[in-house]
Amino acid sequence: MFSKLLTLIRTVIHKLIPYKTIESVEQIESPLSSEMATALDLWYDMYRNKSPWLAESGMKSLELAPFVCSEIARQVCLEMKWSITGKATKDGEPGKSPRAEYLAKEFEKCVAMLREKLEQGCAAGGMIIKPYPKNGHIYFDWTMDWSMYPIAFDDDGMLSDVIFRDTYTIGRNIFSRLERHTVEGSNVKISHRVFKSGNRDSIGTEVSLSEVPIWAELKPEATVTATDGQLFGWYRVAQANNVDVDSPMGASVFAKACGAIHDADEQYSRLMWEFKGSELAIDVDPTVLRPKKGKDGKEEMPKLDQRLFRAVDRGTDDSYDVFSPTIRDASLINGLVQILYRVEDLCGLARGTITEAQSVAKTATELNILKNRSYSTIADNQQKLETCLRDVIRAMDKYATLYKLAPEGEYEVSFEWDDSIINDTATQLGERLTLLNAGVSSRQEIREWYYGETPAQAKAAILAADKEKLDQMAGMEALIPKVTP
Repeated sequence: MFSKLLTLIRTVIHKLIPYKTIESVEQIESPLSSEMATALDLWYDMYRNKSPWLAESGMKSLELAPFVCSEIARQVCLEMKWSITGKATKDGEPGKSPRAEYLAKEFEKCVAMLREKLEQGCAAGGMIIKPYPKNGHIYFDWTMDWSMYPIAFDDDGMLSDVIFRDTYTIGRNIFSRLERHTVEGSNVKISHRVFKSGNRDSIGTEVSLSEVPIWAELKPEATVTATDGQLFGWYRVAQANNVDVDSPMGASVFAKACGAIHDADEQYSRLMWEFKGSELAIDVDPTVLRPKKGKDGKEEMPKLDQRLFRAVDRGTDDSYDVFSPTIRDASLINGLVQILYRVEDLCGLARGTITEAQSVAKTATELNILKNRSYSTIADNQQKLETCLRDVIRAMDKYATLYKLAPEGEYEVSFEWDDSIINDTATQLGERLTLLNAGVSSRQEIREWYYGETPAQAKAAILAADKEKLDQMAGMEALIPKVTP
């Protein structure tokens, strides 16, 4: 009998076990190049606002990397509509399906966390959403590309062999579980190995699964048949990988802008130094100031005076001199804005996403043209995310069958992605109603777009609305007194 594969929500620690350690214990070699591994580390640090140049030079950060990820994730998930329903009947109405109802209810938990996890996935170049059953329900494990260990890819560039790392601490002992998913024809083989160590930098020695209570029910190896692919969905950022052009791995949404982000932090640091260095100060002879005694008995200046007055032995008879240099903020800000334009361009974002939109375009038409760059970026990533989510639902359906979580049955999945980046919903609705009046579009197509319904749902809703309208008309006719000729 097929045993439980997963029993808890994962807590993956980035780079807890180095790649070389996994290679030695699994006796495999990853196709991940050293350039790609270095880039993943850099993206991880930049997203956490710990870029290497910040520590080295003491620069201040504009936190552009996390902002870009947050903005793209926000726009991708903006008003996303989805539905999981039963197969349509012959008359076009959605069929009753307990399986569809179960999947829809469980999938809501995935959607609730999607935006915040997608932000991290945008930073890592991709993420894996792995459903797993527990206590009659389905939960989701989120693994960013910087925390997985790819082994092999198929002809379509999809992961055919991959290792996930989980950790669990008992006292001073750290247990690491390597969970490997390997595609074998139409099946997926899943294996588990556990290692025990007292040092976070070492994977330690292999131990039995039973030594860790939360993993005791797992089998060392199991095969799931007829899966039609991996039992997870893999989202990859929709842009070319310029770090390793031969790698199927995705690249961070800010991968092409790393140099520009460094320049922006450097220019921003200059600007902040200019403001600090240009603070108003009054240089006075130390004898002019009236000190006060501190708690330790030593004389000290009041805090306000320390900031405004500076004791300087002027060597002249003048008692004070005002220090108030001209601030060069305009030229520094202009230079920063030009760098920010470059960041927007390299990240596929419209001018005005980070900078001020009105400083780039003056008219609504110009603003609309600028938005097209963001629209293309967001639309491409929405397609990638939809592919990932459909694979997640397919894996959920497989688990529902294996563990008899819901009666078997067919289902339909639909997604509708909002394009209000270019036009607001009211404008789009007006355009579609014009097409409807011209006979170009149909009521069903408009309902599918506006409500995110499946064709069967839209058709059933229209039939119900028409019936209600006919009933109302019949009721009104009954109120009109009949005149006998």
